[in-house]
Amino acid sequence: FEGDVVFAGYGITNEEKEHDDYEDLDVEGKVVLALRREPPTWGEGGDTTRHAMFQSKVYTAREHGAKALLIVNRVSDRGDVLQPFGMGGARGNYGMPAFHVTQALTEHLLAAGGLESLEALQATLDGGGIASAALSDVRLQGKAGIETHIVGVRNVLGVIPGEGPLADEYVVIGGHYDHLGFSRPQMPSFGKKERSDEPQIHNGADDNASGTAAVIESGRMLMNMRPLKRSVILMAFTGEESGLYGSKHYADNPTVAVEDIVAMLNLDMVGRLKGNGPVQVFGVKTADEFDALMIRLCEEAGLELRSSGGGTGPSDHTSFYLKKIPSMHFFSGLHSDYHRPGDDADKINADGGARVADLVVATACAIIEADARPTYHEVKEPSRMRSGRGGVVMGVMPAYMDGSDGKKGMQVDGVSPDGPAEKAGMKAGDRIVKIGKMDVAGVYDYMGAIRNNKPGDVVEVVVARGDNNVTLQVTLSGR
Repeated sequence: FEGDVVFAGYGITNEEKEHDDYEDLDVEGKVVLALRREPPTWGEGGDTTRHAMFQSKVYTAREHGAKALLIVNRVSDRGDVLQPFGMGGARGNYGMPAFHVTQALTEHLLAAGGLESLEALQATLDGGGIASAALSDVRLQGKAGIETHIVGVRNVLGVIPGEGPLADEYVVIGGHYDHLGFSRPQMPSFGKKERSDEPQIHNGADDNASGTAAVIESGRMLMNMRPLKRSVILMAFTGEESGLYGSKHYADNPTVAVEDIVAMLNLDMVGRLKGNGPVQVFGVKTADEFDALMIRLCEEAGLELRSSGGGTGPSDHTSFYLKKIPSMHFFSGLHSDYHRPGDDADKINADGGARVADLVVATACAIIEADARPTYHEVKEPSRMRSGRGGVVMGVMPAYMDGSDGKKGMQVDGVSPDGPAEKAGMKAGDRIVKIGKMDVAGVYDYMGAIRNNKPGDVVEVVVARGDNNVTLQVTLSGR
């Protein structure tokens, strides 16, 4: 990219606040310099609005014709510290180069362009004023790119063969074995403001050594229960933390016919059970029989059950449910060490994890020994994929691995039953290539394209279906 530089305040257009940092500012073909976040008086209770999001600023600048965007910390933020790559939206393909830059560089650009200091400009903006202006005779050129390294990783499978006429039907019991490794903490500690940007070891004792151990223990117990009427596939998935890579790969390339998999039981974070629970089970509506089964088995085990019907979520059961396989996810609850270096072995309740493994084995046995396979049920649940905070939904589930195949657009892995996309004629497997006037290359473009819409708005969506493009009129709904 190459272009003259303009300072665009917070880089925000906000109709509700009658505030437009781009008003009367010539942005076309230029580099936009903007402050991070938004005026502190805009949010309620110390929160921020959708306009403050990194993605919102990128797409606002892009819609005004910018060549690139530079974001700088406010003077009142954490000092002159760059946002680590991969955090806070600072990654991905936005269709336009976007950088986080230092206050030192910003002050140099402002001074060279004849503007006031960053602190003075911020004071004007925070007071409700507009401080946007071109930087006289300041021009930047540069190049942006992300270098991706592909490495080979593997799922690990084991099979317990069944015996008899139903031996060619399978129950999958799985959990992911990958975690975050040596990396910067992704999450701040609950209730605390501070966060270290230094890489640290993430052992992932609960997420998901606990689930992996429970899969192995389930296999040990089931081996001692042979003969089994149906076969069991025990699976340790890789790539879950990067986007369900391992389970999606298996669901797309199964070692047995996908129609022969009668159920999938997923164990992800089962090491923090307290007393008699609750144990959380997602997906109890994905088969007609599951809800009553889990109520009965939890009562027999003396466990409190907290259940949810939907078959999709941020774990590996999703990959199987999208293949119309009844799927449940077992979970002992979120905690302050989630995706933090503090998720270590000394905080694991091994006895509680064993009780969850017992529950999974009892569930598996009920399915394995039943005369009839579970009856798949399509759950009508709202899509989790929405724009901004509150925002609107289209009712689609983007492919977690989107972009890895090099194809144009954002692939739709699933559409919500009776949701806006399905009503408009969108199908799983379509690739959204355009929404309104915006080309869509991935999930960030999708979110950016509908971020300013309201419930009831009709948007024109172009999807690639096979060798053809199909234009759909989608009426967006509220969250």
